[in-house]
Amino acid sequence: MGIVDQGAFVRAWAVQMQRCAWFFGAGASASAGLPTATQIRDDLLLRVYAERHQLRREDLHPNDPVIAAKLLEYFNDRNGMVAFGAPNDYSRAFELALPDEPARHRYLQHKLADKQPSYGQRILGALLSGGQADLVVTTNFDELIEEAAADAYSAVKPADGRRRLNVAALGSRDRARGVLEVESTPMLIKLHGDFRETSLKNLDSELASQDEVLRQAVIDLSRRYGIAVVGYSGRDDSIMEMLEAASRADAAWPAGLWWFARDPDAIPERVRRLLQIASDNGRAAHLVRLGTFDELMGGLALQAELPAESRAFADALRPQNRLAEASPPTETAQFGPVIRFNALPVLEAPTTALHAPLSGLTRTEFRKRVRALGYRGVAVNAGGSIWGWGDEEIFTKLAGATAEERTIDLTSGPLEPGLHALALEGLAKALGVALPARSLVTRRDYVVRLVEWDKLTPERAKALTAFREAYGGQITGRLAKKYGLNRDGEPREYAEAVRLHLEHRWGLAWLTFTPFTWVERWETADDEQEAIAGVGEWKRQRWVARKQNETWSRLIATWTAAMAPEPRPSNLPLTKALDGRRFGRFTLGPTSAYSRRAK
Repeated sequence: MGIVDQGAFVRAWAVQMQRCAWFFGAGASASAGLPTATQIRDDLLLRVYAERHQLRREDLHPNDPVIAAKLLEYFNDRNGMVAFGAPNDYSRAFELALPDEPARHRYLQHKLADKQPSYGQRILGALLSGGQADLVVTTNFDELIEEAAADAYSAVKPADGRRRLNVAALGSRDRARGVLEVESTPMLIKLHGDFRETSLKNLDSELASQDEVLRQAVIDLSRRYGIAVVGYSGRDDSIMEMLEAASRADAAWPAGLWWFARDPDAIPERVRRLLQIASDNGRAAHLVRLGTFDELMGGLALQAELPAESRAFADALRPQNRLAEASPPTETAQFGPVIRFNALPVLEAPTTALHAPLSGLTRTEFRKRVRALGYRGVAVNAGGSIWGWGDEEIFTKLAGATAEERTIDLTSGPLEPGLHALALEGLAKALGVALPARSLVTRRDYVVRLVEWDKLTPERAKALTAFREAYGGQITGRLAKKYGLNRDGEPREYAEAVRLHLEHRWGLAWLTFTPFTWVERWETADDEQEAIAGVGEWKRQRWVARKQNETWSRLIATWTAAMAPEPRPSNLPLTKALDGRRFGRFTLGPTSAYSRRAK
């Protein structure tokens, strides 16, 4: 039994993908915003604590360090609760707060409502519909895997209708036997129940014995498949006993037993025992260092040999590339520039950032917490954790857990979603200070929009004059009233701006920027929608002449000169609010990317 990296599994999976079953715990749904077992435990205990102390539940939040300390003091191995971190602390919290099954069912329905499959789950759906996965086992109650598979099936429409996902749970256990007989039918086995049924398992008394039909189905299937366990803690005795029994069976796990963990050194002893049992019985047993679930599934999508329709579906899930492949100029080749790209090389970037675990919050809930704390730094919630720059004390309050400074690499290769968003937001905020501009970060965009201040440094004033000349006139202003009013009852603002993107090509990170006209948004009454829709036509007319090559080239050159004004690499420090003295700066190269003349 050894520790391997994620890439080793991806390569092994690619040559035996249909022989690998998947086992998912709650951690595999964290990036979709679902709460973890620990978060549910704390929420349930807060309900009990509030009731016993006659407090308002809505005033208590488990990520508040003061409240977390009170919970620990009151419930840690006392007042009817087992020790925090004990294998049964989750189920014991349910017994204390909601011993009645219908109430538990309703509670979890509410907690899991309105969630959408994550990127990784959608990739799994593509693999199921495309024939690269046949068996998934999970302890989760949610229906995200079913939704992801249904979306993929609708998009792919495979000729073989048997690729539709079948679900076997506590109320439909006989379906689990079917996968042994129908080779091409994908199957999802939900060991702890399904919200489409009335039975759930989440109390100690219920988890003590696993459903025998589902248990035996998994043991029987172990002779056909290997298994990859992702996002599961290994805390349920009945589940671990089932996996141990399967590992002792003759010819079990022919494609290996792969257990994924973010910190392989901190896995429970029970998991180590399982891996040792498999190894002692001649099975290949591996402990895999997990990055993120989305990153893992994205790697599988790149390695899988998918049917054309499934490939198109999987590729469409990936973020659109903003940078096309082209060769930069060289000194040895005769070079005639054909296209000057809207891309500047990022030569250096901060090498450390704050990090803390955090999951179970929607983006809206997370942004509300950022505003409530008045956090002016960068805080990116992705993959069950947050990354950021800024005041460490406030960052810790934001996470509800101790922050640590982590080493990061933002320039040497493609980035996972959290670090990608961190780099873009940091660049946007830094440019918003360096230019006569302000940054604007939304769910989808990283924007830098020009602002015409009266008092500017000579450098910013010079840049603002250059922008006015390049755009041929006014670069900020307000729309006519017929286009609607903002929340203050004034005409909506507009400004020339750029959207930022970050790509990796030719061994370099590139900041790409796309000029556009930003318009202030505001929700309007239904009877105003026709007038507001006219803004699109106003912007289209504004950009008709700007799309001409000479004008477009001048705009690109002006933005390039403003972002990297020196003939040598330009430093772009993180702002004071981002604690730039501690975390450092970006450095942009002065020369944008070029294509070269086709031969």
